[in-house]
Amino acid sequence: MNLIFGKKSNKIITIDGEYGSGATEIAKNIAEKLSIEFYDDKVIELMSLEGKVKPEDVKKDDSFLQGTIYDLYRQNYSYSQEDMSANDAAFLMDSRTIREIARGGSAVIFGKCANFVLKDDDIFSVFIYAQDDFKKDRVNKKYNIKEDKVELKLSRENNRRANHYSRNTGEVWGSSKMYDLLIDSSVFDFEVIESLVIDLANKKK
Repeated sequence: MNLIFGKKSNKIITIDGEYGSGATEIAKNIAEKLSIEFYDDKVIELMSLEGKVKPEDVKKDDSFLQGTIYDLYRQNYSYSQEDMSANDAAFLMDSRTIREIARGGSAVIFGKCANFVLKDDDIFSVFIYAQDDFKKDRVNKKYNIKEDKVELKLSRENNRRANHYSRNTGEVWGSSKMYDLLIDSSVFDFEVIESLVIDLANKKK
């Protein structure tokens, strides 16, 4: 194992991707191969909730926001803490959780705008997409969704992910300027993608 994934230096790989592309499976496999922790959106949300801080408390207690990207909000949005929505507060809570994960050791983090939250840290960021036919076939078989419902499911899920990213970062989900690597999972075996991500993460300057 390369030293950057060892105990002496933390390395974070953030992975995001289109619904149906297999991005979550690839992210999990990478974490297993590297013997490091894997965190997805559900785990991060649970960790934020277990922090026993309610979203409304974020609006009242400025000290909670230290170490988060709250400065970005104050810079880009002209509203006070009292005006902060529940969604904004939840995102800030998740951002703090992501920062704590990054400080805790090497990990693979899926979704939750992690590449943006940790953009000033030593990370390797990946976006995985796929051709429509590949995504439709995968969703149909893996999740047993009927063919006439697959296209609507894909559209809804990917719009949700794109809107979440845009709302919280002001950037475009899947934009090449936001990631170190963008790769089409419909033209490479997952094993090849996983090995490539690990190799490039190790070699990043």
